[in-house]
Amino acid sequence: MASGITAAVADAWDEIERWYEAQGAAHLILPPASDEQIAALEKSLGIELPEAVTASLRRHNGSTDGGWPTGTLLSCDGILREVGVWRGLLTGGDFDDVKDFVAEGEALKADWWQLGWVSLDADGGGNGAVLDLSPGPGGKVGQVIDMDHETGPSGPVASDFIGYLTAIAARLGDFAVVDGQYVEEQ
Repeated sequence: MASGITAAVADAWDEIERWYEAQGAAHLILPPASDEQIAALEKSLGIELPEAVTASLRRHNGSTDGGWPTGTLLSCDGILREVGVWRGLLTGGDFDDVKDFVAEGEALKADWWQLGWVSLDADGGGNGAVLDLSPGPGGKVGQVIDMDHETGPSGPVASDFIGYLTAIAARLGDFAVVDGQYVEEQ
């Protein structure tokens, strides 16, 4: 029997899949990740992903490049690459001049990037939604924040991954897919 979390993820994906099917764009969403791929991702990152994220990866291992309203929903490999870039910049000292950056509010820890952050989607320009497994004192483990390479982290934009996925599903009505590209409806 599915947990409430797994059922909520399935409900969100049901809605998302219906939209993609209606657009003739189901091919933009990738097949499921294997348990081995998910375990390798967690091991490589040194973290345990929340149940909602693993349930989502078991349903769809991301999207094709540009196949998500915010750019690309990252696969296990995509998450590893994106987080690897950010962690490399952090440990390489690239953010030393902004290490005391503090986002508005207390939901996020000070700094431009945290080792406990996991990229969820990416727009190809250094921006995307990020799962925060290392929140500030006013935040919640598993909140989803926005990372903008120019203005830094902000949020949270969703209280958890299910909120993120549900918000994406709700936004889809504002878009259409034309020749494989998202077009915002007027």
